[in-house]
Amino acid sequence: MTQSTQHTPNFLQRLNWYREVKFGLFIHWGPYSLAGIEASWPIMAPALSEAMFGTERSITEAEYRALPSRFNPVDFDPDAWVRLAQEAGMGYIIFTAKHHDGFCMFDAPGTDYKITNTPYGKDICLELSQACARAGMPLGFYYSPPDMDHSGYRDTRQPATKNWTGQPKRETWGAYLDTMESHLRKLLTDYGEVAVMWFDGLTNHGKYDPERFHQLVHTLSPKTLINDRLGEDYDFITPEQFIPSGIPAKTGKPNPSMDPGGDAFFKTVSALSTMPLVGGWIRKQVEKYRDGSNQLTQVHQEDYPSPDRFQPWETCMTMGTSWAYNPEEQYWKSPDKLICNLVDVVSHGGNYLLNVGPTGTGQFPPEAVERLQSIGRWMKTYRPALTSSTYSPLHGQGWGQATRKADKVYLFVYDWPEDGNLTVKDFPGEAQAVQLFDGQALSYEQTEDDLSISLPESPGKEKISVLEVQIDPSEEGWSRYSAPVPTTISVAKYIREQAVASFIINAVANGLIAFSSYRTRGMIPYPELAIDVLISVFIITFLTSWIVVGGARGEFRKGNLAQPQSAWKGIQLPKSALLRALLIALLCVLVFGGLFLDGLIYLVSPGGMADWAYILLKTLYTGASGALASALTILSVLWDQKRR
Repeated sequence: MTQSTQHTPNFLQRLNWYREVKFGLFIHWGPYSLAGIEASWPIMAPALSEAMFGTERSITEAEYRALPSRFNPVDFDPDAWVRLAQEAGMGYIIFTAKHHDGFCMFDAPGTDYKITNTPYGKDICLELSQACARAGMPLGFYYSPPDMDHSGYRDTRQPATKNWTGQPKRETWGAYLDTMESHLRKLLTDYGEVAVMWFDGLTNHGKYDPERFHQLVHTLSPKTLINDRLGEDYDFITPEQFIPSGIPAKTGKPNPSMDPGGDAFFKTVSALSTMPLVGGWIRKQVEKYRDGSNQLTQVHQEDYPSPDRFQPWETCMTMGTSWAYNPEEQYWKSPDKLICNLVDVVSHGGNYLLNVGPTGTGQFPPEAVERLQSIGRWMKTYRPALTSSTYSPLHGQGWGQATRKADKVYLFVYDWPEDGNLTVKDFPGEAQAVQLFDGQALSYEQTEDDLSISLPESPGKEKISVLEVQIDPSEEGWSRYSAPVPTTISVAKYIREQAVASFIINAVANGLIAFSSYRTRGMIPYPELAIDVLISVFIITFLTSWIVVGGARGEFRKGNLAQPQSAWKGIQLPKSALLRALLIALLCVLVFGGLFLDGLIYLVSPGGMADWAYILLKTLYTGASGALASALTILSVLWDQKRR
């Protein structure tokens, strides 16, 4: 299955309001806020939690599960939350109805692990939905399919660290999915109009039967938008903690979150993070997630895609390093940085979902309030330059960013030029007029490629100023879209790349082994060489094939390899990677090792070979063995694909 959001009924109409508002508030809140720790992760993968979110406080699973018994957020004022979001210029709110820990902030059926069983006793989601309705603020619910509390999702007799990715092969999995359906039915029918269902399925989303739940949402609430973290037919994608440098575009490939290998990847990273030496390296890579330098998901980007190829998107981002309330947070982003982030996101066509983690008593941290108020003061003036706007071909300018709305282009100037001259490179049309956002006309000159604007000496009181350029949107330059960037490679190219890599790795490794084993042997008799050839070829081709078969299957599954049109399907090999590798290795040993190599050595030098000659030969034939096994394995996977 491939991306098919364009086939969802009324897709563009349902997205209109969302693409107009551009700016939303994310709220991560639950009993975990009492302990000042991240949501769920400290009991799932403690080492990863500390590295990813910067929360060094530890907690046992038993202590974590006991937090609801004293959760009583008496200072919770949903109207104040909504009012602050509106004053910041935000157009929607996404609230964590259930995180991975399984605790429900609504009166969820089928569980006692919920807000109505706490000292607070009231339905938080209901109170917030009523406040949003009173203010006319669209509300969406974050809902995590993983559930550490449900015995159908995992064997809860074991620590969550052992099975937090879920156990879909257990007989109880179907019962868990039924519980999940009852939760979604509740959220979509008892809390007014739900603007967004914001799923967060971690990895391997296919295990949750995405089609079932997408259909449920579309049936119960046709206007509700769905993000990309529960399978196909989503409305928008959700890069996390980073802003794409280009414009996200549709790929036509399957949703990478559907890859079943994701669970094994997470388990491996989690396990390695606690090991000496390698654990430190793993944690350093994970730490880069905080500032967006290590992207959790790869987003296909282009320079200026046509509107029909544009991929709607939203980046969610923390104000500091953690999502939940962290009383020891030290790395708050400045208000100016947050405004720049908002502009960067919108100038690339996206929405900015900025997170706040309320305290255990239900208040926004003062640092978060301060930042929302600062953003609000800026947005009070400049919000019209962002709302309903979209990307333009002018992104990546040194002085700042640009958005476009109908017949206007807005220039957001981060760095006011000292010489008073702002140059907009590669301006694609003829400027009709230029002015400051307050209406003050500015003089300008335009060459064939660039627009040069004369600015006042001072930008005024705002760190980020906005200019308005009047254009004629019918000019050809504004619709001169970039050509699509290929998202797949040919099988032939993939085989070449893998074969070359395998050749180099095996030649170097086995050349060194041959050097240490034979450099002082002198003459090596033919029988010994013949046996060594057969053993070496078998080991190399078996291991190479065993490794490559999984990688090749993954590349086809992800849609990274283009399917050739040839009708020849080849020989069908066993599905088991182990058996397949064994058969390919035996074939290589018989044909390449026995008939070709041993035969060639016997014809050229039947008495044997000198040590250095054999070292050179072994370096070459072991590299060739790896390349051959790699190519044959990829072809065998290709033949599998053609039978589907």
